[in-house]
Amino acid sequence: MKINTHLPKNDVKWKNFVSNAFVSLVRYVFLIAFSYILIYPILFMIAHAFRNPADFMDPTIEWVPKAFSFESVQAAFKVMLMPDSLWNTIWIEVFASVLTIISTGVAAYGMACFDFKLKKVLNVFLVLMILVPPSMLLIPNYINFHSFDILGILDILGDITGYELRPNLLNTAFAVYLPAITSVGIKAGFSIYIYQQFYKGIPKELHEAAWIDGATELQTYVRVIVPSSGVAVLTVSLLSIIWHWNDYYNAQMFMSAHPTMAMRLNDFFLNSRDVAAAADAAMAACLMFVLPMLILYMILQKRFITSIASTGIVG
Repeated sequence: MKINTHLPKNDVKWKNFVSNAFVSLVRYVFLIAFSYILIYPILFMIAHAFRNPADFMDPTIEWVPKAFSFESVQAAFKVMLMPDSLWNTIWIEVFASVLTIISTGVAAYGMACFDFKLKKVLNVFLVLMILVPPSMLLIPNYINFHSFDILGILDILGDITGYELRPNLLNTAFAVYLPAITSVGIKAGFSIYIYQQFYKGIPKELHEAAWIDGATELQTYVRVIVPSSGVAVLTVSLLSIIWHWNDYYNAQMFMSAHPTMAMRLNDFFLNSRDVAAAADAAMAACLMFVLPMLILYMILQKRFITSIASTGIVG
C-alpha cells in the first residue's frame, strides 16, 4: 500500500504564494529603506530652502513650514554670486569635462585597438591614475603650473638667455585645459578605462573594413568607432560632467581668482554675515548646486543605466 506524500495542489499554491509574498516584502522593505537614505538629503534641502528664516528657531517645524518663502533662495543667490560663479563653472569645469571626454576617448582607442611597445607600462600607469588620490598630486601640479616647463627645456633656455621663460599658468584656462587635453585631468584614468572596455568588444572586422575602404586610423575612429560608441560616450560624458561640476580642490588650487559654484558653496558661511539665517540659505544654495545635475541625470537616466550595463560586461 502506497502512502501519498504529495500535498494537495491548494496547499502547494498557498505555500508558494506565502514564500513569494515574503520575498517581495523583504525586497520592497530594503528598496524603500535604501531609497529613503538616498533621497533624505534632497528632501531635507527642499524642506529648509523654502521656509521662512524666522522658523529656524521653531522646534515644532521639522519638514513642512508654516509659510513658504523664497527669502533663503534669494539670499543664497546673492551670497553665491550666482551669475558669475555659474559662468565660471561652465567655462572652466564643464568645458574641461568636454575636453576630457574627447581626449580620453582617443587615448583609450589607441590603447585598446593597437599593439605597440610599452603598452603594458601604459596600462600600469592607467591603474595608478585610478588608484592614486588626486590630493597627492595637488602640490606637484601647483608647482608645475606656477613655473610651467616641459622636460626642463624652458629652464635651460632661460639660463642661456638670462630671462625667465617659464610662464605662470595659475588662474589661467591652461591650468585646467592642459590636463584635460592630455588625458590626465579629473578622473581621466577611470574614463579611459570605461572607453577601453567598450572598444575591446568592437569586432576587428569593423576596423579592417574601414581600412580596406581607404580610411586612415583617424578617419576610422571619427566616422566608424565614435558613432558606434554611443553608450560609452554617454557614460563617460555624464560621469565626467558630474566630477568636474563637483570639483573643488583643483579649482581652488589653480583657479582661485575665478570662483566656481563649488568654491562659493564651500565658503558659503564665510561670505554670509548672519550664521543663523545662513543655515536655511545654505540648504537653498546646496539645492541650486545639485539641481542641474539632478535634471541632467533624470533626462538621461534610462540611457545611462543601459550604458553602464553595456560598458560593464563588454570585454
